[in-house]
Amino acid sequence: MSYTAISVQEVGKSFAFGYDKTRGARQALEQALRTPFRKAGPDPMSSSERFWALRDVSFEVAAGEIVGIVGHNGAGKSVLLKLISQVTSPTLGRIEIRGRVAPLLEVGTGFHPDLTGRENIYLNGVILGMRREEVHRRVDEIVAFASIGPFLDMPIKRYSSGMRMRLAFAVAAHLDRDIFLLDEVLAVGDRDFQDKCLGRLRALAADGRTVLLVSHGDYHIESLCSRAVLFDHGQLVAAGRPAEINKIYETMRNKAADAPEGESR
Repeated sequence: MSYTAISVQEVGKSFAFGYDKTRGARQALEQALRTPFRKAGPDPMSSSERFWALRDVSFEVAAGEIVGIVGHNGAGKSVLLKLISQVTSPTLGRIEIRGRVAPLLEVGTGFHPDLTGRENIYLNGVILGMRREEVHRRVDEIVAFASIGPFLDMPIKRYSSGMRMRLAFAVAAHLDRDIFLLDEVLAVGDRDFQDKCLGRLRALAADGRTVLLVSHGDYHIESLCSRAVLFDHGQLVAAGRPAEINKIYETMRNKAADAPEGESR
């Protein structure tokens, strides 16, 4: 039976410009020592102005669904994934998660260049929340998926960037998790490896896992996702079939490219 795996309700996320008013006593003392005769008054760097990276965002994702997240750079896509993965908290609204989350936001984080591929599989697996025994059971699958067999016991500082990314994705894609959050990680490797990644994600969804995918690639969104949502300047502006959302996004990009320089949208 399907259930709601991710529920985002009226979520907003803002960041203060400049320094926070709640600076520590040490910073205040240092400021006083640097400018002892400065007249007391409001600090212009502690302005209350805020930048809203997300505003009034609401949507739900069912278990086993693969949903694409589309939008220009700075539209709020990555911020949304960080909120869902609890890297940071929303300023407004609430997010409800049912299941364990695997955030693949920066694939390869934690790899050590002087360790071998095999050693980094164990290291990265533990960093991502796997038990050593779990990594040990899956190491052969991970190596086969990454296609680095002959280089497994070589320090990864000698790997190409593509080999490192393939290995990192292979580790992350074999996590035993309910929800996978992917931020542009399907850009790794060549087309054959990307197709292998798509196949792995489809298998996860068929097994009831949920996937949120941020991508600028129309091919990935349309070939993998059952639904897509479009963000623009921190707001969710459209949701629907991937092909339809990609058309809307393409129209938006064309309008932005044709607009006179400096014209606000």
